[in-house]
Amino acid sequence: MFLFDIIIPTYNNYEELKNCLVAFEHQTIKNFRVFVCIDGSTDETLSFLQDYTYKASYSIRILQHADCQNHGRNATRNLSLPYVESEFLIFCDSDCVPRKDFLQQHHSILKQNNTVSIGDIIYQNANTNLWAAYLHTRGKRKYKNGQEIPFTYITTGNLGLPTRFFTSIGGQDATMKSYGGGDTEFAYRLHKKFSCKPIYNASAISDSVMGKTIPFALDQMESFGQQNFVYIRKKHPEFTSIYKAHLLTKSSLKARLFQCGLHPFLGIISETLCSILPISFATFFVGHAVGSRILKGYKKSTL
Repeated sequence: MFLFDIIIPTYNNYEELKNCLVAFEHQTIKNFRVFVCIDGSTDETLSFLQDYTYKASYSIRILQHADCQNHGRNATRNLSLPYVESEFLIFCDSDCVPRKDFLQQHHSILKQNNTVSIGDIIYQNANTNLWAAYLHTRGKRKYKNGQEIPFTYITTGNLGLPTRFFTSIGGQDATMKSYGGGDTEFAYRLHKKFSCKPIYNASAISDSVMGKTIPFALDQMESFGQQNFVYIRKKHPEFTSIYKAHLLTKSSLKARLFQCGLHPFLGIISETLCSILPISFATFFVGHAVGSRILKGYKKSTL
């Protein structure tokens, strides 16, 4: 039996995937298997994998959707559900390169009872890419290494958990195909069923390069506000803390004041400042622009 099963979803990025898989050759822990889950890739991913699986020093299993079409990351990770049987599970994005002690560091947290290990992604271009710089300042990064953090900061780009957690709740919500909220919805169901301890594991590191621009990322957040935010609110109406839903969707005085602060005009000002200020200053305005775009998307859904 493997100590770790590793799930890597991929879509049309076989060069990055190659770097990810090669990095697993050098892990200090060797008792693992990798599931590469293809989300309808139309590039050279499949031919590369068919060749690489014979060269790799570890076990690789290739999984695809029956129709070979794009279904989104949630459904793609779920391709592994019938096959995972290890003690622990690792989610790793295909554009990430795990450091050699990646699995060892996750194991140091996971061997404690009822824990989830939330690793870190270090963007090597955070000094030139504003979205990467912003991600380096938010969420789990507000906490110290080894500290228990809110479950809402569970993300699947670099995550370790007991395999039974994933299988017993039926994986991620496969109906959520568009961008945003899939990890948070998954985290909420984990929290409800297991009351697990999410630990920020800043020592379990994978490296990556951010390709998103601020305009592209904000368009994604607006789409999230219009689609998956609304879906999660309907599926889990009691989950009022998701992205400050109690303020974004209500009409109390406090909520109205909060929404006024995210007015599209003010959001445009923040976006403009993001485009002209140095990255070190612009990061302070990205969060406001994100909130404004989420609210804008949500308002579209109610029209």
